[in-house]
Amino acid sequence: MTNETRAALVLLKEQLSAAEEALASYDALVAALQHSAFGAGIGAPTAAAEKSLSAVRALARRQTEYLKTVRAEDLSAVIAREPNPRERFAAVRALHAVRTRHEALRERVRSADRLLRQSADFISYQLNVISGTAADDTYGHSQPVAGPGAGVRREIAMFDADV
Repeated sequence: MTNETRAALVLLKEQLSAAEEALASYDALVAALQHSAFGAGIGAPTAAAEKSLSAVRALARRQTEYLKTVRAEDLSAVIAREPNPRERFAAVRALHAVRTRHEALRERVRSADRLLRQSADFISYQLNVISGTAADDTYGHSQPVAGPGAGVRREIAMFDADV
């Protein structure tokens, strides 16, 4: 195994481990978001998800630096240079596993984002109900182009927009 392939394989194993950790943390975040519409108990899972995603990003930066060092476009080009077919196949499998985990991680991030938006919408709705704000005040449907009409409480609409 060449030194370039060995370094690429070590990097891939670190990326695989980081992606697995990130997947687990995002699974915990999604479970917490599904459990509570008000966002209760999501502080710790959110912090863990952010930390794990930072680790994935740091490894992506290391990969970019490594690719600059070996003057290659991507890791598959580095792996293709490996003369030993057995070692090349092992590196290709690791590369495929990392790509699969990264795609699963992207899907989890999208899922968490969607749940966070739904939770924020639910909280905004509850605030409107508590404050007695009409939906037209919040969403601006009753406001004419020239300015607020009679009975529209602009300060409530502005408060809801800031929340």
